[in-house]
Amino acid sequence: MTEQIRQEINSCIAAIAQGDELALERLSYLVSARMLSVAQSVVKSRAVAEEVVQDSFLRIYRNAGSFHRGTNGYAWICKITQNLALNRLRSERSNAAENIDNFFFWASDVNVAAQSTAELTVREAMTVLTPFEQRVIYQRYFMDFTVRDSAASLGKSRSTVERAAKSAEEKMKKFLEHGTKFN
Repeated sequence: MTEQIRQEINSCIAAIAQGDELALERLSYLVSARMLSVAQSVVKSRAVAEEVVQDSFLRIYRNAGSFHRGTNGYAWICKITQNLALNRLRSERSNAAENIDNFFFWASDVNVAAQSTAELTVREAMTVLTPFEQRVIYQRYFMDFTVRDSAASLGKSRSTVERAAKSAEEKMKKFLEHGTKFN
């Protein structure tokens, strides 16, 4: 994500705080696909993820006035989306019925075998990481956080986050090359 887009996101949030509904539409254009990706990575269902994104836009609209200018609006939006998705997941765990979305691949044109293999490979590679490294990698590659955003989110220094990202990438690379865990 470019710095220009990050600034445009921040400008949209500021305009939303002033009641500009067109800014909400522009913000949706800029980040809704990424918000959907964040939500779907948590809830694992596209339909539920879409509901989470809608709820997130309501939360953004209501709380735009509390956004701190000069901070990363994109990270703020992703955190709102992630928190709402986690809340939704927690509330749905008590209703553990099988979801029809789990069987969507039967009618899909996507090569499920190749997609599943790639997903399983990445999941296996993530197992070699510490929980902290997993969070750093998730924020970096799935939420598009900068090192500064991750450091603020995780309550760590930028150098600690940078070291964790480098270490995690090296561990995953070794795992993917050799198929075994390395320390």
